[in-house]
Amino acid sequence: MRIIETIRRVNQPGPPEHSVRLRVACLCTVIVSIAACASMGEIPVTTTAGGIGLVTAGMAFSYATRSRPPSWVKLFVAAGAIAASVWFVHAVLAPVADVVNVEEPLTLLLVSVLVLHSFHVPSRRDLTFALAASAGLMAVGGAQAINLTFGWYVLAWGCGSLCGLIWMWRSASDGGLISVGRLVGVLSAVTIAAAAVFLVLPAPTVAAKLSLFAKAGIGGSVGIPGALAGDSGSPSELAHPGSPQGPTRVGGYLGFAGSLDTALRGNLGNTLLMFVRAQRPSYWVGETFNSWNGQSWTATNAQAHPLREQSPFMLPFSEQSTASGQTDLQTFYVVSSTANLVFHAQSAAELWFPASRIFFSEDGTIISPIGLGKGAIYSVESQVIAPTSEQLRNDARGGSLSPSTEKTYLQLPHPYPRVQALARSVTAHDGSTYARVESLIDWIGSHTHYSVHIPPLPAGADTVDEFLFGNRVGFCEQISTSLAVMLRSIGIPAREVVGYVPGSYNPITDLYEVRADDAHAWVQVWFPGFGWQSFDPTAVVPLSNPAPGSAALHDVAAALGHVPPVPSSAVLLGALATAGLVHRRRTRPRTWVERVARSAERAGRHAGRHRRPHETFVEYATTLDTLAGDGSSAWRQLAIPVQASAYGGNEPTLATQRLLVTQANHLRRRVTHRARRWHRGGSPAP
Repeated sequence: MRIIETIRRVNQPGPPEHSVRLRVACLCTVIVSIAACASMGEIPVTTTAGGIGLVTAGMAFSYATRSRPPSWVKLFVAAGAIAASVWFVHAVLAPVADVVNVEEPLTLLLVSVLVLHSFHVPSRRDLTFALAASAGLMAVGGAQAINLTFGWYVLAWGCGSLCGLIWMWRSASDGGLISVGRLVGVLSAVTIAAAAVFLVLPAPTVAAKLSLFAKAGIGGSVGIPGALAGDSGSPSELAHPGSPQGPTRVGGYLGFAGSLDTALRGNLGNTLLMFVRAQRPSYWVGETFNSWNGQSWTATNAQAHPLREQSPFMLPFSEQSTASGQTDLQTFYVVSSTANLVFHAQSAAELWFPASRIFFSEDGTIISPIGLGKGAIYSVESQVIAPTSEQLRNDARGGSLSPSTEKTYLQLPHPYPRVQALARSVTAHDGSTYARVESLIDWIGSHTHYSVHIPPLPAGADTVDEFLFGNRVGFCEQISTSLAVMLRSIGIPAREVVGYVPGSYNPITDLYEVRADDAHAWVQVWFPGFGWQSFDPTAVVPLSNPAPGSAALHDVAAALGHVPPVPSSAVLLGALATAGLVHRRRTRPRTWVERVARSAERAGRHAGRHRRPHETFVEYATTLDTLAGDGSSAWRQLAIPVQASAYGGNEPTLATQRLLVTQANHLRRRVTHRARRWHRGGSPAP
């Protein structure tokens, strides 16, 4: 019986809520949360408009019927909520559903509940539920946010929630007021606590197959199946060879054109291309090349074969190593039209893609049949083999390349006697492949210079000879090519790879931001026990995602490092001085009575005797005279006119007021002086 009574008591309707401001604040939070989810593409525009209109109408109806809500409304809301829940369970458990499709039905469920609930919000408790449900909807939208634009919705929702809580307090306290100082203090405390939690958060991880999505963007079909596209920033335009007259001069989109001409000097720009959410940072592989002609790289094994499966695609494993890899999940969000290459970490094994087929090459290159324009999303699961330097140094296991394949990755267009002699000289004391690679990278780092501003390659010249024995100035293409040729000249299989470095990490969104100038070329070296391993003389990829707090502090420190010290110091000192003056002006006593009382209280603190809450000023002054021990009643003589003015309205002349303030300051300084002497070990002066 007690349980039944408790349930009845809990479900008893609360008193009607008459505050219009509270209802408007709660309505605003609900509208903002629906709009936030719509901005992430989780609900259609028509559903958004209909939901906002119905919620507004429901809130108005609830206000009009708050004192006597119709009984049928509660039944209608309950039946609708049950129906929405049944639909949600059916949508999630449908045979064609995948775990990644839960968020869209969940969003629609929350919107439906908010719409239904808005028609029965008579009391403050019901408005509190609406506020909490809008927070849940914001969390669902935030889970798919890929840039800081979503922060504007969070800011708007936060302002609406704060106003709602304030008016809720005022309604609950029958019009009670919250002081601005206390409100600022609470907000500051919450902000500091949130910042502290953010700074100690561990590095994020991607839950297995919970963040893998696929969505077609603004692209269109590529004219030739299996061909590279994305030239000139148009997703479906076929890639053209590089030309000094082209917009970027490197061919294709940022050089992804089926070949790599090292004689061209690119102009990539800084356009934001895509966001990447990944378990760990990596080189995002686009193409690999195995054939070198002295100026350009091409791929002799790049014939793309169609794979016709339903997403996710199970990709052929191209590695021939004996080691097992670690699962690495990545989701790519295309922001600006890019090449139709499916970028991925090493050894892609499974692909979630918005098409019924893809094209896969023997070297692991994946080509999309559709242009990858703004809004495209795809996900990749890779099997990354990441041995330690010690494991690579001791690598002697089986799994070697076949003679014909090894010959392919040792191919050179002509003998490189000087390159070979240099490579042998640098690696003369090394006993393993890994040691030779590291020695050559160290030599390149100490004997060459990286620059994107390099002179054109002379006609008929070889890129490697010109770089190593000519100007020794180049960027990633010349440097990585030289490393690959040096390795091949001493019998180590190597290949050229192009793609992107991870990009900058955003600690707020937990995404890597890949820009046009992150396009990169590096070298992969074959290790029998571990397959193709990436080496790069010009870039370093971290081994794991950074903790958000450390990344944020690093970004702040980097930003402050670019601020000129002298102007910034002057601004900081000026701000501190202004704040000090404002504080002093606000806390300065306004009348002569306050000044005298303030001097007495400061003197008492120095003497170790604070004024008690219910102690009159005359009583406190008498105590100070007793502590002075000189038999005078100086403080009492000051306190009597103060008390007469404060409680009797007997104001002395202006000259007398100034005299009393001066005497109080004099007595305070004398007490302070005596206290300092006492603390220094001297005897207190009378």
